[in-house]
Amino acid sequence: MILRNISYKNHEIKHELENLVGKPFGWIERWRMGGIGSPRMLVLASSADIEKLLAVNNHQRFCSIELRPRGVILAFRSRLETYGLIIPYRNLSVFKSDESLRVYSGSHFIRLDLSKTNHSTHRFLSRLMTYKSSVLQEEAMPL
Repeated sequence: MILRNISYKNHEIKHELENLVGKPFGWIERWRMGGIGSPRMLVLASSADIEKLLAVNNHQRFCSIELRPRGVILAFRSRLETYGLIIPYRNLSVFKSDESLRVYSGSHFIRLDLSKTNHSTHRFLSRLMTYKSSVLQEEAMPL
């Protein structure tokens, strides 16, 4: 739900990311999960804030998704900078059709093209939804 420039090592932004979506998975967890990153996907449309950043590029606009323990980071490039849309699982809404994937969080959204994707993209999306539901179930359980 937060849009940040994640190009450089900034301890304040790193701390903010870890508070919202958790620390990155370790190597063993990544291997057990079958990977935590999506293949890059073409951005078809986005909210105004993201569109301003993507409009300055002359290249095709791509986005990738990284799983974290308590959320996801949607990363995309604008000129020489890398930006991330940081979304906790409780604020993440995903709608998939045959042709596109729509990711919503508050006032931000990104619509991604799925028409030319391969099997690994669909495997990643099912892994994302499974992991999201398990995390939300754990959060909902009373102690």
